[in-house]
Amino acid sequence: MPAATLTPVSVLDDALAKARAAARAVLSLVCETLHHQFPTGAYLVLTRPIDDYDDDVSLDSIRDAHGETVQDLSPYGRGSYRLPAVPDDVAALWGDTDPRDPRAVLNLVQRIDGVSPYEFLDFLPSELRTPEEVQAENGGGRTPLGLPLRAADCPVHGALCEPDDHVEPPASL
Repeated sequence: MPAATLTPVSVLDDALAKARAAARAVLSLVCETLHHQFPTGAYLVLTRPIDDYDDDVSLDSIRDAHGETVQDLSPYGRGSYRLPAVPDDVAALWGDTDPRDPRAVLNLVQRIDGVSPYEFLDFLPSELRTPEEVQAENGGGRTPLGLPLRAADCPVHGALCEPDDHVEPPASL
């Protein structure tokens, strides 16, 4: 087969880079959606099972900046419970998926994590972990993951934006 008809490795590298960028961008949608649903929440807490064969994340809770549970999410993955409504413009970004469905939120987080496992989800800060989580971790359990619901700075404009007020940067001269 002539080399001219083969696809270079750079095509795959470029596609994976685009997929990671898209996953990171959609992760912001998840965070912003949950922030609308739980305004006092600071982190989406996720867990991974201890078993090596199953690395899918699971929903645990929404916690505030002091580590207090705002909403327990773990039992809702099995039921038909709905999360609070979000503004129509945010809901529209979810396409045919309902952001009030905890299973849809979980599915999207798992898809994002699947693009590049362990790249997008970080550990829950230690000061927000429960004593049971610390004890489990010390006993060989996995550390819970924490996804901040609101970035300290705007992901587009950095420190130009206040945490709750997106603004366009000044036009360059």
